[in-house]
Amino acid sequence: MKKNIMKLLTLILLFSYCGKKGPLVLEPEKLPLAAVGLQVRQIGNQIEFNWKFPTLLSDKKTPFQLALCRGITIYHGAKPIIPEAFLKKSELLAKPKISEISDRGDGTYSYALPFKAKLLKDREHSFALTYQYGRSRSALGSIAKIMTHTPPRAILDLKFGREGKVVVLNWSRPQTDSEDQPLTAIAGYKVYRRIYQGKNPGAFHAINTKTLTGAYYEDYDTGTDGEYEYQVASILSERIESAPSNQVKIKIHDTFPPDIPANLVIFTANDHIFLTWEAVRDNDLDHYIVYRKLSKNEDFKLLDAAVSENFYRDRQIVKGQLYIYAIAAVDKKGNESETSPPVRQFFE
Repeated sequence: MKKNIMKLLTLILLFSYCGKKGPLVLEPEKLPLAAVGLQVRQIGNQIEFNWKFPTLLSDKKTPFQLALCRGITIYHGAKPIIPEAFLKKSELLAKPKISEISDRGDGTYSYALPFKAKLLKDREHSFALTYQYGRSRSALGSIAKIMTHTPPRAILDLKFGREGKVVVLNWSRPQTDSEDQPLTAIAGYKVYRRIYQGKNPGAFHAINTKTLTGAYYEDYDTGTDGEYEYQVASILSERIESAPSNQVKIKIHDTFPPDIPANLVIFTANDHIFLTWEAVRDNDLDHYIVYRKLSKNEDFKLLDAAVSENFYRDRQIVKGQLYIYAIAAVDKKGNESETSPPVRQFFE
């Protein structure tokens, strides 16, 4: 029946073009392309899938519309399977609806599935997915593989404190894995954070760029007002970690100034005085202010209120004059630190 309909449509197109000049040009099909960038991670006893939908359909012109995506289908292979035979020899693992999928906010979508502990212990798994788009199904995307292991037991004693602008987190190293067997070694820890600025807090995101080796972290990036929520995980490898720890929350309204610039040093050149100081470790740092006076009994006067780097060249000088300098740091909300200890220099 379908073949007869296709033949009929072809004949209609041919007759409609009778008497017209030029070759018959058929409109390209608008089919969903395969999902891209599938990555899998083990988080505790769950496998997390992360991927991106294509931006265009197969005609390379029509934009992909998430509203037309009805859900995904995840396939699982417990044994090595060649890519050409994966769809045929793998098992259908899950068919979540689009409403069950998490949007991570950067074009990446995520979904997690629990696995039995015995299926995670030193086992290799492979996964791939397709998705339903309108009445069409996409081709199978790339195959992602992972060697799973019994994860560390989740951390249960995450605590926090605050030292000025800095949120300080600490916890204890887990002693057993999720099956209560002694834990011999871990690679380190990963700290996750999200900030509530409304009803929807969004997803947790890792905030340490390097794996932590100690059970301690200082968050200097606290320049955004809101409720900060933290959790931490133990890391076995780049793609295997424990289930999330207990969560801790703290409300932050940034009224704290940056740290005072330290180690101000002065050098003289032929036509200027060069100042340098230790860069302030504050992710919310905006700029520095340079103050100057000509004698001990004077008040400091503003020399430059918009210094972006941790150095400054003072060219407004004359020979035979004493100059005394101090530096302050300012964050993005306008909070200004106290000035550094003054340093003096006689320009000869």
